[in-house]
Amino acid sequence: MTTMTTAQFECCLCGGVSEQTVIKSTSSFGAPDLDTRPPELQRSTIYNWVQRCPSCGYCSSDLSKGSDDLSEIVQSKEYQSIIKNKEVSEIAGSFLAMSFQKEFMEKYADSAWSVIHAAWICDDEENWLKAKELRIKAINLIEKAKEHTQKLADQAGASEAITIDLMRRCGMFQEALDLAELIKNGDDIEEVILRVISYEISLIKLRDIDVHTVSEALGEIN
Repeated sequence: MTTMTTAQFECCLCGGVSEQTVIKSTSSFGAPDLDTRPPELQRSTIYNWVQRCPSCGYCSSDLSKGSDDLSEIVQSKEYQSIIKNKEVSEIAGSFLAMSFQKEFMEKYADSAWSVIHAAWICDDEENWLKAKELRIKAINLIEKAKEHTQKLADQAGASEAITIDLMRRCGMFQEALDLAELIKNGDDIEEVILRVISYEISLIKLRDIDVHTVSEALGEIN
């Protein structure tokens, strides 16, 4: 069961007050997708993971929190063009705006996650071309994160497993296969990650770009 409420939030940048939906509790039933998107009911709460200030356009998981240096970012032409972009829905644009902030602050792993979340929104809207574009953007941000010793996940091989799925979903089959072959021969990779990667390899060989779950990878369902 998912429980939500509404509350008034004061934007930490402009002082504007707006009503936002807050997730009080949720639950999930089943396995996550290979890129970690959770199953329902938690899956649908993504539409409330980010808030947007209607006054200045600041996007955050909590509008009341943020640093003063964010004002310059939010007021920039680049940021404003993101939140006004009609090629994506408002919620996807909010995730992309948050990603822009994180990238500017050199928090590349966090930036990549926000882009991945925007791609999930595009999946829901069947905006396949934009979802593919965003996955490619996320892959590039993950590479930047790696250069700055940042990871999407702490578990050995998990960041790479997610990257492989992103590559496969946007048709980068050779790149995905190369990374999968590299990681499956690495040290200290847990069995569950190895099984996921082996499953990814089978999907890559089939040139499969569809969404699949961890349960499928682990052979828990046919």
